[in-house]
Amino acid sequence: MRLDRDALLRLAWDLSYIVAGVAIATALAWPIYESPRVVLVGVVATVLGIGLVLLRARLKRPVWTLALAVVAGYLVVVVPLAIPSALGSPLRVLRGLGDGVVGVVVGWKQVLTLTLPLGEYQAVLVPFLVVILLGTVLATSFVVRGTRLAVAAVPVVMLMSVFGLVFGSSDTGQPLRVGAAVIPAPREVLLAILLVVVSLVWLVGRARMARARALRIVQASTSGVRQGSHSRWVAARRQALGVVLVVGAVLGGLAIAPAASGWVSREALREAIDPLLIVQKQASPLAGYRAWFEADNYDRTLFTVEGDTTGIDRVRIATLGDYDGEVFRAGGQDADPLFTRLAGGGSGEGTPLTVTIGDGFAGVWVPVPGTIDAAPVFSGERAEDLTDAFYVSRGDAAAVDVAERTGGGNGLEVGDTYRVLAQPDAEVELGPDRGGEPLVSENDYAEMADWVEAQEVPRTGDGLAELFSRLRDRGYLSHSLSEGETAAPWIADLQSSSGYAFQSSYAGHSVARIEQIFADLADQQRIAGASDDEALLVAAVGDDEQFATAAAVLARYLGFESRVVVGTRLASDDEAPSVAPCADGVCTGANVTAWVEVRAADGAWATFDVSPQFAVTPIDVTEGEQLPENPTVPEQSRTDVLDPPPAQRDDSEGSTVDDEVASDWFAAILPVLLAVGTGLLAVFLLLLPLLFLFVIKGARRRRRRDEPVPEVRVVGAWDELVDTYLDHGFSVPAGATRKSVAEAVGRAPALALAATVDAAVFAEHPPTRGASDAAWTIVDDERSRLIESSTLRDRVRASVSLASFLRHVTPRAVLEAARSLFRQKESPR
Repeated sequence: MRLDRDALLRLAWDLSYIVAGVAIATALAWPIYESPRVVLVGVVATVLGIGLVLLRARLKRPVWTLALAVVAGYLVVVVPLAIPSALGSPLRVLRGLGDGVVGVVVGWKQVLTLTLPLGEYQAVLVPFLVVILLGTVLATSFVVRGTRLAVAAVPVVMLMSVFGLVFGSSDTGQPLRVGAAVIPAPREVLLAILLVVVSLVWLVGRARMARARALRIVQASTSGVRQGSHSRWVAARRQALGVVLVVGAVLGGLAIAPAASGWVSREALREAIDPLLIVQKQASPLAGYRAWFEADNYDRTLFTVEGDTTGIDRVRIATLGDYDGEVFRAGGQDADPLFTRLAGGGSGEGTPLTVTIGDGFAGVWVPVPGTIDAAPVFSGERAEDLTDAFYVSRGDAAAVDVAERTGGGNGLEVGDTYRVLAQPDAEVELGPDRGGEPLVSENDYAEMADWVEAQEVPRTGDGLAELFSRLRDRGYLSHSLSEGETAAPWIADLQSSSGYAFQSSYAGHSVARIEQIFADLADQQRIAGASDDEALLVAAVGDDEQFATAAAVLARYLGFESRVVVGTRLASDDEAPSVAPCADGVCTGANVTAWVEVRAADGAWATFDVSPQFAVTPIDVTEGEQLPENPTVPEQSRTDVLDPPPAQRDDSEGSTVDDEVASDWFAAILPVLLAVGTGLLAVFLLLLPLLFLFVIKGARRRRRRDEPVPEVRVVGAWDELVDTYLDHGFSVPAGATRKSVAEAVGRAPALALAATVDAAVFAEHPPTRGASDAAWTIVDDERSRLIESSTLRDRVRASVSLASFLRHVTPRAVLEAARSLFRQKESPR
């Protein structure tokens, strides 16, 4: 009965360790989901896994029955536990069951490509359910099968915790300062250290329980056996050493964490994802801006927006933050250019709007009214594919969908429909805050720098807003190089609202093209002199492609981060806007515009429309000409057009894409290497005390072998042999003579070495160097024989055994060490 009670206590101790490991794994995974259901998943999976293993052990069934039971149990709980959204109808339950099966293989991708937190969106909880269920099944199987395999539960429990580290975010919060040390990712580091401590406590406790059980068996079978004071002192030493190992693991973890943060920057697997590669291969929406105003596209429906759009006056198509001097692309200076997926739900706030794609729009960019914080709900035949391929870049406020189109390629196509909860963009002003250091070189934009200096405005947010206003008022709108049938629709619309006179302008937004804009403005202002007539300052000709780029570069020159947004307006306060807003939610090519956004001091983005005006035609003023006192604006335009650089289009995307894609293999494997490194670091912390013992034993053996005095070296050989026997589990009597110890061990090398050492110590003449070498030869040969006759498990246990250290820790030795310490403190300095 006693043995049954011991077995139950040991099983309870083992299962407590597994439960504690699951609790730590759940805590590490919490930032991924931030939903109470993740706790429920952890609890149910743990109970199910442990219960199935214990049931199989009770019934003594083969292993394959356990595998079948685990699969069956998973199929029973996966839908109600991990995919609650599939409980609406029997058909949805079947689909959810299919998602649960497929999620075992591909669920990791869904977790990686969704924006955190995931909540309970679709089947995102399936990977965590699989990890905990399989982890508890394996760990419980190891601990119930016996002592030899029980230690294998430790790496299993640690791997369960790695899930939260690998699939979580790289944003781990502010570092924790402990004195002079800085601990990065304090939550993750402290939980990892806690796991190591719990593992060490469990291993030490399990060893003590096994030893206590063995002693009780001996006491039950042998009369008159009792535990003496020496045994109690050995137990006390073992407990003290266990505490030292635990404290050492904690201190080691705290010491290694700051150093590890300097080796690599922590990144998670979610920090690299495929959609960016597809987006990079697309032509820049800004480079192809003028195509919208060609006759074939001008009146074609791009998309329609249905619903109450009050307060939502913009639809974002593409957000472009990366400018290489030729083309604006997706990305940015500090913005995260990588795309992740948005989970459903979000805040639940916003105005429901339905967007339907027309025949004039196709591609990966997804028109988004206002701002969204939840994935759109797609409908139609392609709804499932579109949902799975929808991504957002939170930093750039852009959305893409890389689903394969029916006719080839990726993205949206005519007829695709989705519903979003749209929220209006916040009104942000830059105010009097000054910008930072220039983000572009004055040498690259000499004409722009000259024009800015001539404006005499402060380098503040308000000064930048004034520059934008002057840029817009002194520009003149033109969407093409020449008049003709292709340009007829937009020219006719402008002429119907004012006396518009066509001016020729080149496309493109390279540095040379933007510099020409500022050169035209600066020359006109210099020629006009001190005239107060703003009409005389109108000079630069172009459209949103050039002026949005010029404004973005201008902001960067004043030290403000900026980006260009291509989209449409649903409403406008201007009586005659340069680009008309969508009529009744129907957006055509005629409504496509581009604006600039500038980051304020608080991190928010301020929006500025910089489309050039078209009411005042540029006046060709000759230098030195006497300007009339009351000049009039001619109705017809000048005929001598200023020639910009000969670049009709700056569509040079492909020049750098190949180089960028070529280096993506390294970016793809780096997160995997970092994840593996994180796991290895956790294992290293667990093994640190054992490695310490291994190193110390080697150092002790070398110190004894290298003693310069042969007599001391011979005695060291005896001490090394005794320590070897102790670590291999031999019973060595304490305080006995060498001959008695050798007889107790019962091995011939021990008897031979005992005689050699006694002869060396008590002989009239001290031993020679050859005698000491012979003694160590006996030790080396005996160690080799012990290792060869032992199993791998026995060899590992001997390497990390504490027995050889404990025999040197006696009450007398402790008292002597204490007296020596106090004598040092009391000695005068």
